[in-house]
Amino acid sequence: MSRLSSFSLQPVTAEDIPTLVRIHDEAFENDKLMHLMYGSPDQREDMIGFLRGLLTTSSTALFLKATDRKTGEIMGWSLWTVYLDQKTHEREAAATEERQKTAPDTAGNPAAFLDFYRAVAARRRKWITGKCASLLEVLAVRPQAQDKGVGIALVKAGLEEASFHKIPAWLEASSAGHAMYRKCGFHDIGDPIDMDLSDYGAEGSVKTVCMQFGLQN
Repeated sequence: MSRLSSFSLQPVTAEDIPTLVRIHDEAFENDKLMHLMYGSPDQREDMIGFLRGLLTTSSTALFLKATDRKTGEIMGWSLWTVYLDQKTHEREAAATEERQKTAPDTAGNPAAFLDFYRAVAARRRKWITGKCASLLEVLAVRPQAQDKGVGIALVKAGLEEASFHKIPAWLEASSAGHAMYRKCGFHDIGDPIDMDLSDYGAEGSVKTVCMQFGLQN
């Protein structure tokens, strides 16, 4: 990141979490699948509690925020899960799959939540689960801060961590973020998640691209 950058990357604090959730909702305001899976942004207490728990208790969660140097405003954030041993990855992946068998009470369509995360779990098990690896779980940037290098900086910071440990990185990309991830060095693995939203009472379709950086399978 250039010294002339208008923002800096910093660790996240517990006090930041409500702001991070608001940024997430702003970033995905027009995402139909996100609305089906999580529902109204007016009810986010569970997400706030979950992220605070990760921040304070997880040894594998890596949170980063991009902060405006002049105003101190958080412009975007990322959450990576960094697995440096195989057993921890296997154990936490199993716990995540179990948790995602129950859709949130706020879900617009619980079936969309269950089907999406079932598909995510299947691909992670096939390609990455059980390996030492770094997984990008969340990348969210305020709409007014997008296309200013914030997302790329957050991704590259996570990739630096993965490269330091000589482990691959993994993510599931929306169509909006796909080109940026390719610029950062991720490649498609050729096993996308295709969802017809008419199955869940909405219009259109969504393609989520599974991508990897670093070591080849």
